Amino acid sequence: MISGKNLCAAVMLVSLGFGMTAAARAGDAQPESAAEDAPGVAWQTDLRAAHQISVRHNKPLLLVFGADWCTFCKKLENETLGHPELANYVNQTFVPVHLDYDRDERAREILEVEKLPCTIILTPDADLLDRFEGYQKPAGYYKRLSNAKDLHNRMMQQTGAVGGR
Repeated sequence: MISGKNLCAAVMLVSLGFGMTAAARAGDAQPESAAEDAPGVAWQTDLRAAHQISVRHNKPLLLVFGADWCTFCKKLENETLGHPELANYVNQTFVPVHLDYDRDERAREILEVEKLPCTIILTPDADLLDRFEGYQKPAGYYKRLSNAKDLHNRMMQQTGAVGGR
């Protein structure tokens, strides 16, 4: 497992790497306001843009690695993250980023993703709030997200930063 300091550097490196492919995938990126209007999770696919939103709004990044061939990834996306109340919570509380295990190889390697689905929650400064692998039902997933958000809020209070939703 990489340390928080190395994780911050890793996210910045991944962000730079995504800059080169962002133009090719620009049509995939959801506008920032889509989080309020979309019935499901308003996924970002450009890690650099998502990080900028995270910093601007002081929201944690929710990185979810999946793959087209992964049955439990589809189940997590459709059943858990497709749950309307959970999707709304994710959109209001986090900057959700969907990363493809096969396409986003550099991010996968830097973040040491080996099992799918993999969820990584980071502060806007790229400090690790939580990391877990595998399928979870909506209630269990919500609990992990809620605990990560609570940790983020405590970290913000300790540093004297204003914000945290």
